[in-house]
Amino acid sequence: MVLQQLSGCPVYQFRPRISFGNDAMMAPGAHGVRVPQGLSATSVREPTFVDPATMVSLLRSSGSGHGSRLGVVHGLTRAEFAVTFPNPSQQWRQVRSSAAFPPWQFQGGDVLLDTKVTVYVLEGDRPQADDDLTRQIFAIIFEHELLHVLDEIDIVTRWMAAEACKDDKVLKYLTNAQPVDDAMFRSWFRGDGFSNWLRDGLWAAEHNRRKDIRDAAHEYAALQTRIDDLRIQITNRPSQ
Repeated sequence: MVLQQLSGCPVYQFRPRISFGNDAMMAPGAHGVRVPQGLSATSVREPTFVDPATMVSLLRSSGSGHGSRLGVVHGLTRAEFAVTFPNPSQQWRQVRSSAAFPPWQFQGGDVLLDTKVTVYVLEGDRPQADDDLTRQIFAIIFEHELLHVLDEIDIVTRWMAAEACKDDKVLKYLTNAQPVDDAMFRSWFRGDGFSNWLRDGLWAAEHNRRKDIRDAAHEYAALQTRIDDLRIQITNRPSQ
């Protein structure tokens, strides 16, 4: 349906939609893990345990710098970000024009900031129910990864919406609802162009900034020292 051009500005809101690549929720207090303040129990999921080769592959595909700081990477948190219009046929309408392919105009509604978070831990660091030392090692690793989970959720629930509203293309095509020619609409708003624009222009920089803080060399060194001390205790304990 071709409509008269919208007068005034549409009403819309950026809303977070968070999902997890790890299905099972972790029981509260499991393995002695301390959950960081601000992270809900539903966001604490049992990690996916992987072998060293898979961890290396994940690191390479994510462009992570973990490997330069530790001889062994014990854990990894990956986040995938996208922008979605949940009801595109109602949120975008063609407007009357003399053009062969009428332009499109944003009508309003929710714009979803989708983030999928997945945590990986080395199989060799899987906690054993009857072994307190392995549970302590796992807790050290997993508590660090939960800080990354907290950051990824905070980016889309608090930081991203405020920053996206200042973006030039958001202001032009969403806030002010300027018409979008048909080719751009199909590439940017029906396709991945707009999502990639906000991901690469806003989300990625903040994601990397927070990751670099959490994974600073001195932070990793402190974690590795704690892990090494527990490994020594495991090696030196009497055989049973």
